[in-house]
Formats: sequence, structure tokens, C-alpha cells
Amino acid sequence: MRIRTLALALALAVVPASAAFAQETGIVAVVHGIPGEDDFPVDVYVNGDLTLEGFTFGSVTDPLELPAADYDIEIFPGGADPEADEPALSDTVTLPAGANASIVAHLTESGDPDLTVFVNDTSPIDAGNGRVVLRHTAAAPAVDVLSGDTPLAEGLTNPSEAQLDVPAGDYPVSIVPAGGGDPVFSVDAVPVAEGEALIVYAIGTVEGPFTVAVQTISGLHGSPSGVPTGDGGAAGAFPLWLGLLMAVAAVGVAGSVASARRR
Repeated sequence: MRIRTLALALALAVVPASAAFAQETGIVAVVHGIPGEDDFPVDVYVNGDLTLEGFTFGSVTDPLELPAADYDIEIFPGGADPEADEPALSDTVTLPAGANASIVAHLTESGDPDLTVFVNDTSPIDAGNGRVVLRHTAAAPAVDVLSGDTPLAEGLTNPSEAQLDVPAGDYPVSIVPAGGGDPVFSVDAVPVAEGEALIVYAIGTVEGPFTVAVQTISGLHGSPSGVPTGDGGAAGAFPLWLGLLMAVAAVGVAGSVASARRR
């Protein structure tokens, strides 16, 4: 197992609610971004205990406050016998005190299953501004994202992210193959809300299903009084990033999901 130094929220079922306030804690959310038949439900074991059953592709958990601690994580296809079967993914993760993090079970660019942890920037957003975060966690090629002639993200690859704070409002956005070329998709107006971080995950594979999951973190106006937790999201909730997926498909680079489905 690899040792990671961030968070996994799937431990909630083994942590009594009162314990979260008895010691230092962190905030975490989880995204299921591995496609498969029937939304590929998975069972998640934390420290050997069944914690989350039937967690489906495209789902995003609500943000959770958990004790800062180490957690042994094993993810099995739904209904698998943990005593007889090998997990599709396993890892040991550490949740530091005060962290706000998201973890994504997803495909690599080549189509292999993986876990990636992202730190969520909950620093205050200047009055009148919003924050946009795009995370590439799909089996798909690199792209550039532009607003007019201004690059928003260049050469965005799996599993990287791009982030920027911009004045709240609507923005024209176009998507081109990495390195330049004619736009493969464009939209005239993308809404950015004041005081909110909008986090969009490209998940799946260009062979299908290929979709998005959305997470928001609100309450970032000025100096927050506590650790912002944000909201869980649902797949397919933001038209711009649906356009990104169509754009990537238009580039014509296909990823493989055979290894994930075999697991």
C-alpha cells in the first residue's frame, strides 16, 4: 500500500459523531469516478470494517468532519467477499488536523483505476469574486481552456487541476486541443458565483460513460469564521464541463476501462 498524507471521508461509519468533536478534525469529501456496468457500485472498507456499501459512479459524498488520524482503505466491487477477493483499490491515508480535502477514485489517462487526493483551497475570496477549479480525472487527453484569448488552463492532464479567482459573472470559454488549434467546443457565458468555489471533476472515459461530478464550497467571502465545508455534488450539473467532455471526445483519443471493469 502507498502512504498518502491527506484525507478520505469514507471513514464516517466507523467514527461516532461525538468523537469528531473530541479531538482535532479535518473536512473531506469523496468522488466515485470509476465507470463500469450498472454504475459500478463499490463497497468500501475502512480499517477492516464495511463503511460504505453500494457507492455508485458519479456520486459525491457530503463534506464530513472526521478525527485527524490514519485510515486503511480497501475498495471492492459491490458484493465482493473481502476475505476471498482482492480489492480494486487499497491505500492508507492520513487526515491531518484542519485539512479540507477531496479524494477521487478514478481512471488514469490510460484507463487504470487510481486514487487521487486534492487539497481544497478555502482561503478567503475577495469581495465580488468567485473561484473556479477544474480537475481532470478522466481517461482522456490533455486540453487547453481559454476565455477569449486568455488561457485559463494549458495542457491540463490527468490527474492535474487548474484554479483561478475571477470577478463573479458570466464568461465566454472555449476548449482547444493541448498546444493550440481550432476550438473543439465553446460557450458564450459561464456563470461564476460570488464567494463560492465551484469544483468540477471530469470522470469516466471517452469510450463512455463520460460525464462530470460537481462539488461546491460556499461561505468563502472575506475571513471565514470556521472551516468551510461546502456541498456535495451530482454528475452532470454544469454545462461548460459537459462541453469539455464532448470536446475531448472530438479530439478522438480513446481510453481503456478494461482493467477497472475486470476488477
